[in-house]
Amino acid sequence: MTPIEILTPVILLLAFVGYVFCLSRILWVTLGLTAAIGAYFLRGYPFEGANLFYWGVAGGVIFTAWLAAMALRRAEPVTKTQPLAKKPKRKNDLPGVVIDGTNVMFWDGEADLRTLRAVVDKLRAKNLSPFVFLDASSRHHLGDKSLNQNGFAKALGVTRDQIMVCPAQTEADAFLLKFAKENSMPVVSNDRFGDRAAQAKGLKLIKGVIAGGKPVLQGL
Repeated sequence: MTPIEILTPVILLLAFVGYVFCLSRILWVTLGLTAAIGAYFLRGYPFEGANLFYWGVAGGVIFTAWLAAMALRRAEPVTKTQPLAKKPKRKNDLPGVVIDGTNVMFWDGEADLRTLRAVVDKLRAKNLSPFVFLDASSRHHLGDKSLNQNGFAKALGVTRDQIMVCPAQTEADAFLLKFAKENSMPVVSNDRFGDRAAQAKGLKLIKGVIAGGKPVLQGL
């Protein structure tokens, strides 16, 4: 086989993979460009005679790529977060409390999701509805990069809309302080928020420790 004969299927495969990726990310833009290219070639190769076979092959390839792109979109973990400005829906209209999750999970030394779960359970036992905010780096501290919003919600025993995993390259502090102030909620954290004093001003801070394996909250 010549180099051209070897490279041709490789290039076609890479082009197909790239097309699937574009469909999964920018579906309507990709379909629009595909339609434009199809209209261009239609001028020289109308739907007739021997051209019908090639148009059929092209249509089959596009349909297969669309199916693969839809499967790829469904397989991706959901990472969208709840809008912060929207007041949360609370089960049984329980009073809400914001948890600085990345701070709390270190209360007993090393990062531990069980520590955060214990605080969540403590608050729920007091008929409070917890809303947990986490830095994107939290999953790395815990040694589980697969954790997403759904994974944290399941591990902490809360609903998905009670969890916010903040975008990478950001800090949860800005998000949780804004959310707490807009919804008049106290914040559970040992952070003084000194670098965000203006945002934290007027908010009730609830500090805590782990004693005997159980959380003790001060000022609740």
